[in-house]
Amino acid sequence: MLAYVQAFINIALRRSGPEDLPDSSFMLWFTLVVYIATQVPIALITHGLNDVLARTVLVSLALLFGLLWLLLNVAGYRARYKRTVTAMLGTSALLSALSIPFSLWQQVTLEAGSMPAMPTIIIFLIMIWSVTIDGHILSRALSRPYAVGLLIAIGYFFLHTRILFALMPDGIGN
Repeated sequence: MLAYVQAFINIALRRSGPEDLPDSSFMLWFTLVVYIATQVPIALITHGLNDVLARTVLVSLALLFGLLWLLLNVAGYRARYKRTVTAMLGTSALLSALSIPFSLWQQVTLEAGSMPAMPTIIIFLIMIWSVTIDGHILSRALSRPYAVGLLIAIGYFFLHTRILFALMPDGIGN
């Protein structure tokens, strides 16, 4: 299990890339389960238990799987799909797990009626780190310079954010 976590830490630190992961359906499915297990607590903290929770997780997954499939097929790297999705899910799960305590801190501070600067800044920095990791993964998966991967990751981030805000109840994302 430690080797599994270490593989994603190495990708997050840009020491390795998706090509260093095994081309394994089991690892992809296991990582998907871990990803969901880290997304649900954050969604619960932010939105509570409601239909938004399921929609945001499902839409996030559909967008990730669909856009990576399209991107890798168009670029001619279909064989890299499983490893790329696994890398994106695994590093996202890792950073989500890191952000859970800060999300809790932020929510408790908001409920107490004050502006939670420190946890908000930390969550923002984790979010930026996530985009840079996605850029790294995409650049390696597409055999392109890091700047190209980063631009794609930024575009994906804004598209993903816009779609999730559209799913929010009135007042949250509008």
